[in-house]
Amino acid sequence: MKKLLIPLLVAVLGVFLIGASYFIGSGGAGSLDVDIVKTQTIMPAAHNVYANEDALNGKYFLFKAKITNTSKNTLEDVTVRYRIPGFVEWTELDVIGEMFSGQTASVRCYPKFPESIAEKMTESTEKAEIEITWDGASEDDMIEEEFGFRISNRGEYMFTNIPASEISGWADVYNNDALLACFVTPNDPIVQYYTQNIQEKILMGEAASVSKDPNEAVRFLGGIYNATLLSHMVYSGTKGIPETLQDVSAFSQQNRLPREVITGNTGLCLELSLLYASVLSNAGLDPFIFLVPGHAYPGFRLNGQFYAIEATGIGGEGLGKISSAEEAFEAGMKQLNEFFQKQQQGDPRYTYVDVHLVNKMGATPMALKDDNFLRKKVDDIVGSWGTTGSLPIASSSGNNTRYVSNSGGGGSSNSGGGGGGGSSSSGSALSFAVPGGWQTMMRPVPEMGILTAQAISPDQYVSVSVYDIAVSNGTDAMYTISNTLSNYGMSVEFQMEGNNVYGNTYSSNGTFTWVGKAIRKNGGIRVVAVGAPDYAFDQYSGVINQVFNSIR
Repeated sequence: MKKLLIPLLVAVLGVFLIGASYFIGSGGAGSLDVDIVKTQTIMPAAHNVYANEDALNGKYFLFKAKITNTSKNTLEDVTVRYRIPGFVEWTELDVIGEMFSGQTASVRCYPKFPESIAEKMTESTEKAEIEITWDGASEDDMIEEEFGFRISNRGEYMFTNIPASEISGWADVYNNDALLACFVTPNDPIVQYYTQNIQEKILMGEAASVSKDPNEAVRFLGGIYNATLLSHMVYSGTKGIPETLQDVSAFSQQNRLPREVITGNTGLCLELSLLYASVLSNAGLDPFIFLVPGHAYPGFRLNGQFYAIEATGIGGEGLGKISSAEEAFEAGMKQLNEFFQKQQQGDPRYTYVDVHLVNKMGATPMALKDDNFLRKKVDDIVGSWGTTGSLPIASSSGNNTRYVSNSGGGGSSNSGGGGGGGSSSSGSALSFAVPGGWQTMMRPVPEMGILTAQAISPDQYVSVSVYDIAVSNGTDAMYTISNTLSNYGMSVEFQMEGNNVYGNTYSSNGTFTWVGKAIRKNGGIRVVAVGAPDYAFDQYSGVINQVFNSIR
């Protein structure tokens, strides 16, 4: 009997263990493989971007954790949380309901730093701590990871977050250009106070129509210049803007904020551009910052036209002397002509930041507090302006208005910055004839490098898109466009007939029906497509065919 008892107990124990596995099999006996992709540096000026998973297509995160269940069990409620001592308390990132054996999940961290990070004046090395647990996990099972990263001071701007050894082209150098908008601070109380003084003391209060009238807008631009000229602001050189792909030292720059340029009465070319963009935005204009090899300069867009000024004329470097507002404006417009010519030729070193566009995409400026000491310094600077009667202000009034259209063509306009009618120079540059009254935009989405330009009808129903792709045939060009648009939540169906292409683009806004041509241009393929929402395509077929037939 005893001989039979031992095998029987073993069998019963086996049955018990098998049965118990149904109750505990998905519990603590788990194993996770974790791969962390981290950001090397956080820029305090851009802390609002890092906190927003929707900003700039979610490009800027603190870390991305790739988690793989390497056990044979299904893990329930896998929870990922993190903290940054001194900045962010323990915060839950994600709860994954079930992770089956072999399943992989990716979790991104967009940390919400306190607003006080915008006051950070020194760099530091910080630590991120990560914990991953699941239902039934014991303390020994818990996954704990940590890594160090750098938080710079609020003034540091990094042109790129790509390591110097991995930079292969100018798109990599300007990888962070949208973040420049975070240094444009139109809502800073000091910038607002400075703008108010320019309007009252330089322009004698005549700025009510500045955001609608090109004449007044250009006059306001000249007013900013004269304000810096009258205060004897010092231009401190072009240092900082990359000139070559090997210019590693220039891949980051210490920027004075606009309030610091005002009260310190000095600035580099990029810092002056940030100041102008802040004041222009505060006045209701649409500011742009133009980046070229070794230099930056400010401007704005109004009624589809671009305007620019050489802000460094106050110091004369590159101009040979201290320039008047008119001379600085003339130099800026000349540079703008060259800028768009280089862009049309496909030179990637010439790019711009559309400040309000990237603001809408989540690149918003830091919040800055009022400061009575700085206000007093503004008062002292304004006191040095004295009378402005002897200083002419740049204006686009009269019959000699000089402007640059979005298509890059230059010219003159009796209406003060118009250029509304279609022109052969504009159409030629874009490979099609732009109908009169249409608005054209160069590089409307800076993040989408292949989209060279767009033209939109006055009622915004019909639009033309110009894509330039470095491929050898139209089919490959269309596949490149399709893949690019998929990153923006759109899908494309198309059909090629020779160099003609027809199709539909689907998005959350509905269906857009279009026709176009794929033509050889600049060593690659240019695709020009014109269309309208599917419900309006027939209604606008006349103008669509007109543009389509003009494509060359």
